[in-house]
Amino acid sequence: MMTENSLHLASGHWSATIWPGFGANTVRLRYKELDILRWPAHVRELREAPHLYGMPLLVPPNRVEDGAFAFDGRTYRLERNEPQHGNHIHGFMADAPFTVAHTSGKEAVLQYENRGERYPFAFRMTVAVSLDDRGFRQEIVIANTADSAMPVMLGVHTAFVEPATFAVPIGRRWETNDRHLPTGALLELTAREREYRLGCRTGGEAISGFYTAIGQQARIGDFSYCMSGNFTQWVLFNGGGNKGYLCVEPQSGPVNGLNSPDGYIRLKRGESARFWTAVSREGD
Repeated sequence: MMTENSLHLASGHWSATIWPGFGANTVRLRYKELDILRWPAHVRELREAPHLYGMPLLVPPNRVEDGAFAFDGRTYRLERNEPQHGNHIHGFMADAPFTVAHTSGKEAVLQYENRGERYPFAFRMTVAVSLDDRGFRQEIVIANTADSAMPVMLGVHTAFVEPATFAVPIGRRWETNDRHLPTGALLELTAREREYRLGCRTGGEAISGFYTAIGQQARIGDFSYCMSGNFTQWVLFNGGGNKGYLCVEPQSGPVNGLNSPDGYIRLKRGESARFWTAVSREGD
């Protein structure tokens, strides 16, 4: 995707394109001539489906029941932008206009200062993307710049080009209701879901589920996708199948975690939470 605001990084066989003005999204990642991520050919495609290209960052990830949550005795409300189910979904960071703090041929650092407009707490989000001969790495730091504590949840809605095979270290599946919200019950994996964990072909069938993580490294075709230990969940989604993509999404807490006492990271005034994800080629 070519725009005047794109950043292009390269190192060895690796190259990446980042769009600072649209959530610091790494919209394209390539190894040699192979595209690893589903990428938009035009900016219009990204605007129409901002969560289905590249690596959009979500604060908070997935759904918040009724678009409301309580924290330290106060109720906060987010837009119910999933009207068919009455939920909030995916936050508003995916199109946030980040500024470029630093860039070179192999790395870029981007920042966004939220003063309550995209999440009802003040914070600074710093995204550092780098390439080297081993592959891609993204570090995300969320710093509480408010005068009081805040709850933090982060997800990376990573949309891979559909691989021939994949394996994701999922533990148990969250049971969900008809609003796609967890009921609180954790279920054992089905026989097919155990194949997701051990390794399988995609098969073209619909894939959609929320899972606990029992490992931090997934295999996507010939590539590894790793996440930091404070990502405790995996979400899998492929749009019903036969869409040409597979979203493998690290999340720092369960879906609707803002409404669970242990579903989010609590940051005191001045504290920061640091996360990372990385893509490398298997065997390199």
